[in-house]
Amino acid sequence: MAEKRYFWLKLQQDFFGRKEIKMLRRIAGGDTYTVIYLKMLLKSLQTDGKLYYEGISNDFIEEIALDIDEDYENVSVTVNYLRSKGLLIDSGVDEVELTSVKSLVGSESSGAERKRRQRERERTLIETKRDNVTGQSRLGHVEIELEKEIDIEQEQELETPAMPTDLSVRQQIMQTVGENGFSDVLSPHQLELLVDYVEGDGLSVDVIAKAIADASDKNIRKFNYIKAILESKVKQGIKTLADWKFSEGKHQQKQVNDQVPDWMRELNDELEGN
Repeated sequence: MAEKRYFWLKLQQDFFGRKEIKMLRRIAGGDTYTVIYLKMLLKSLQTDGKLYYEGISNDFIEEIALDIDEDYENVSVTVNYLRSKGLLIDSGVDEVELTSVKSLVGSESSGAERKRRQRERERTLIETKRDNVTGQSRLGHVEIELEKEIDIEQEQELETPAMPTDLSVRQQIMQTVGENGFSDVLSPHQLELLVDYVEGDGLSVDVIAKAIADASDKNIRKFNYIKAILESKVKQGIKTLADWKFSEGKHQQKQVNDQVPDWMRELNDELEGN
């Protein structure tokens, strides 16, 4: 059975300070339109920012209104405004795309979600106990609880020594994606595929980062190029950056050997007694 995956919307700190949103809110009924926009963003999380017309209603706007439980006229005003600002575009037959979704989506597996909640409960319990103790005994108790907290974190690290947590993997990959100018290129689904190379195929995050950096250095900003590099490493059994460098060294040595004349190799073998 496939593991459930959770998606969430991450609003930038300046979301409500963006000119497009400020202008939308200043329209009569603007707060309602802003809520409709947020609902549309949430609705499109699992489909890479796309909304589809399935032909259930008379037109696309009516179907969105039905889907998110909002008034038709309000949805119509919102959609027209989003189109005028480039926040919503036609991306194919019977489909539209909310252009800001790629930079706003976060995701984690149900297993990672359980571990995260467990860590939050443990920290809350420690903080609660710490607040209930006063004076000298409080100082001693805090030290004990801090030691317990450290032990808990160490145990969790020992459970998966060669693999960062799901969230850590995603954060590192997202940082590399941003540093190499791929933020506007990769979809949330493609980001999940990169995470799967770590969790499913056992590649290190450094290998993912090098593949992205190599693509960036060649100015090839396509996911399929990165995927081809990673598929090649999986087939070669390359899991770490050290494996990658060792493989490159062997390849370079082979190229040097191929350029040496046969008579020189034979002479070298004789001198070495081979």
